[in-house]
Amino acid sequence: MDTIDGSPFGRGLRHWRRIRGVSQLELAGAAATTSRHVSFLETGRSRPSREMVERLGDALHVPLRERNRLLELAGLAAAYPEGNLDADDLAPFQRAIERMLASHDPYPGFVVDRHWNMVELNRGVSAFLGELEERNTVRLVLYHWREVIENWHQIAVALLDRLSGDLMRFPDDPALLELHGEVRAALGDAPVPTPSERTTGRVICPRFVLDGTTIRTITVAARFESVADITLDEVRVELVYPEDEVSDRFFRELAGSVAPSGTA
Repeated sequence: MDTIDGSPFGRGLRHWRRIRGVSQLELAGAAATTSRHVSFLETGRSRPSREMVERLGDALHVPLRERNRLLELAGLAAAYPEGNLDADDLAPFQRAIERMLASHDPYPGFVVDRHWNMVELNRGVSAFLGELEERNTVRLVLYHWREVIENWHQIAVALLDRLSGDLMRFPDDPALLELHGEVRAALGDAPVPTPSERTTGRVICPRFVLDGTTIRTITVAARFESVADITLDEVRVELVYPEDEVSDRFFRELAGSVAPSGTA
């Protein structure tokens, strides 16, 4: 974080305000306070209440993991637990995820954490991955599927955009910074088109060419809303659908070759 005069919380607040690119006046308006109070919080002349930290966190769209950090910097106890999907307290959410993945078979469905690692997957994914042991979806695209994704450059650019968005949520996360760097290096010297230049389709999804057949996919991502747990705040479910009859038949035949099993 920035090394400026002020309290630890003040430095943390200023850090997030700079990341979001808002002035003290703009932040004050969004958090229903005054720019003078925001200034006093940043310089350490005022100490925030728990309610104020939450209001500022909402205004700056600070994720729960980082919001805990702001609370601790203010000398307050962390407010958000980090559960385990296998634990009893998150059992209802785990069951919802399992049902979603199971009902999506034979098409691929998986759960990824904030570092793009698959933490759960269904039979459709197991069949598609085959003997591949890699479970990081970014690295699968970069290193394992590069030769079979017909629109690889377009997908890599989309990954770069999504990782840039993730870094807006977790700007100091070394794993995300590493993934972002790997994607940028894989793109090499090729120019990255601006958003207005990426008008080749409604949604950017991989097109795999396998044994001369083009498998067209559409991916839908889902998250839990209004959560108060770090794990639920950070995981997302990704469901892959076939775009046409050829792709539908491919996934059905592929999944039919795999023995039934539960989610991994």
